[in-house]
Amino acid sequence: MPKRGKKQQGKNPKRRRSGQAPSQVTQSESASGSAEVQELEDVRGQPAVWANDRPSLCETLPWFQSHQGGVYQTEKVCHGFFLGGHGGPRDYIDDEIVITRVGGDCESNGNGAVTQMNDQSWNTRAVQSLRASQESGVAVGLIISKGNQPIKRKLPHELNVMGWFRVVEIWFENTNGKSGARVRFQKLDLEEPSWWAKRGSEDPPPISQRNLRLPESKICKGCLRSSKLVYEQGWMCLQPKSSCFLSGLLDDGTAPTDLTYDVNFLSSREPPDDHIKPQFSLVPNTLAELERFPDAWSQKFASRGVVCPECHKCIARRYWKGWMCHDPLDDNVITESAAPCQWKKILDVPTIPLKAVQEDLNVRSINKPVDKEWRTHIQQEAHSTDAYHRMTYIIGDVGKIVHFRANESILNKPKGPDDLFQRLQQADLGLYRYSINTRAGTRQLTKSFAANFGMPYKYVLSVRSKGFDEAPAEVILGLDRLKWATDQVAGKEASGPNELLALGYLEKMAMGFHDDGEDSLGPTIATLSLGANATMKFRLKDQYFRGSSRSHVLVADDAVLPGCENYEERKELKAQRNAGELTKDEYSKHRMRLAKAVTKNEGSSLITLDLRHGDMVVMHGSLLQKYYEHSVESKGKLRFALTSRHVKPEMVEEGDRVKGEYNPAPDQIYNGE
Repeated sequence: MPKRGKKQQGKNPKRRRSGQAPSQVTQSESASGSAEVQELEDVRGQPAVWANDRPSLCETLPWFQSHQGGVYQTEKVCHGFFLGGHGGPRDYIDDEIVITRVGGDCESNGNGAVTQMNDQSWNTRAVQSLRASQESGVAVGLIISKGNQPIKRKLPHELNVMGWFRVVEIWFENTNGKSGARVRFQKLDLEEPSWWAKRGSEDPPPISQRNLRLPESKICKGCLRSSKLVYEQGWMCLQPKSSCFLSGLLDDGTAPTDLTYDVNFLSSREPPDDHIKPQFSLVPNTLAELERFPDAWSQKFASRGVVCPECHKCIARRYWKGWMCHDPLDDNVITESAAPCQWKKILDVPTIPLKAVQEDLNVRSINKPVDKEWRTHIQQEAHSTDAYHRMTYIIGDVGKIVHFRANESILNKPKGPDDLFQRLQQADLGLYRYSINTRAGTRQLTKSFAANFGMPYKYVLSVRSKGFDEAPAEVILGLDRLKWATDQVAGKEASGPNELLALGYLEKMAMGFHDDGEDSLGPTIATLSLGANATMKFRLKDQYFRGSSRSHVLVADDAVLPGCENYEERKELKAQRNAGELTKDEYSKHRMRLAKAVTKNEGSSLITLDLRHGDMVVMHGSLLQKYYEHSVESKGKLRFALTSRHVKPEMVEEGDRVKGEYNPAPDQIYNGE
């Protein structure tokens, strides 16, 4: 064992570091944050594309659509990588090289710094995707946040695209007692000046004038695998599954805890390789595609974000009719010193005929809406009139779901569904996509465009509301149909709807599982579907499906309902408890045993409805929203959904209550025909 290894147990030995880039971060600087604060240096240029927030970034860049994680991959190949504020110890960034930890398996301390919590290996999903990019020659786009510390530069925007890089090295360290992966990226085009370089810096020399050197490597005598000489303290085995992992320096066969990168490792460069290419354009040109297909405004690609041709910012499509670079409705807009960019793109939105958005006007794809496992537990009733075939699904004392399936005879009546679908396309509804907080704690845009009328409605998101006196006539026509359906299910003595949420869905837009269980709402919610077909699914909420949270905390409300796992056994146990045959502790032990035995990731759909143009669905019963959730997936190019609720006036500010008042004209009142 080399003698110098023993000397390194205290401080790192002094060693000449000529040529080392100034932005190297040592372990103590990154992990503890105790290093002296340095003044950030100005950069020499501007990124080719940037964003103010992550939703706009992910909506715009096809090569990075990860709203939460740092690695974006498709088909197990990494295409995009995000550099946040704190990557980890020894993060390093210069004009051509980026070294950082591989994301995942970490926890934040609340101040941005992260701690390795679980071991990573070559089988870790993010590591596999980076390795696949390296081996298959796929370039990776890098994005850096304004708060990134290792770069030590005044970055111009909140989120900045650096450019295309190649993965040149992946290895492992012992971090917090855990095996953590690190990756080294090299800029793909070494001759192109880096916009994040120091202001006033010289252009990089041509490849022909460079002495490209590869880092030293050595084969471990124990595992017979090669590892690079990464650290100036000396060579060590960097294979995580090897018994020799991190051995080779100290007398006890371990590595020193305070490591710094070897000068030759930092200055080494891989020679250019024309086979390494990106699979996407760094800056997508959605606007050019729209010019080629002017009638494609409702298609999936047209719902994505665009890059502003003037300031190069990512702009999510928040507006029904296009994009605005400076969005006055965005509550999270960042105030910049310069005057905001006024570029906007307003689409020519032609009226789409009904036949162009429907798959089949006559055949319903779902013949048995209730899952076969639960048909004996859900009471079904059928009733038909000339206008509707009415199907009712009763879930015990919880509530009921009523599907009004529109017959063809009412679709083309004056002010009927056909007419309403055409008029809604022409009306100025003010449809807009809002930001919401997801269950994972991230911000995303809604998967539909929304506009609210009547009483203010606030649940998953806060939607600006206009009074019914400001609503287009089409909204009132839809509202009165929904009022009729509500009366049929809840009775005319029940509180009628005083709010309507209009949603617009473009191609392949969907609303994931959610509920409408806000305390300020009445027990009845009704929705009218117009345009493309859709599938509406109902399932038990996760904690009731399992009987506990995912961390195995038993739910206080021990509801045993159709759709839950181990239904029959849980039902029998609850009967025994109610009969006094089991003590509280015995009952809890049985419940916990069953909850831990659940292997399914999520519950299956209990009821699946095939929504067609003109159909209405009424959900009645407050417990229905407490225990169950529903989703809606649109199938065609264009669909509108009008959903009405009763918002309790006492839960709304007095000045807003008048918004929910409406007096339909006699020709607007719907009688069910």
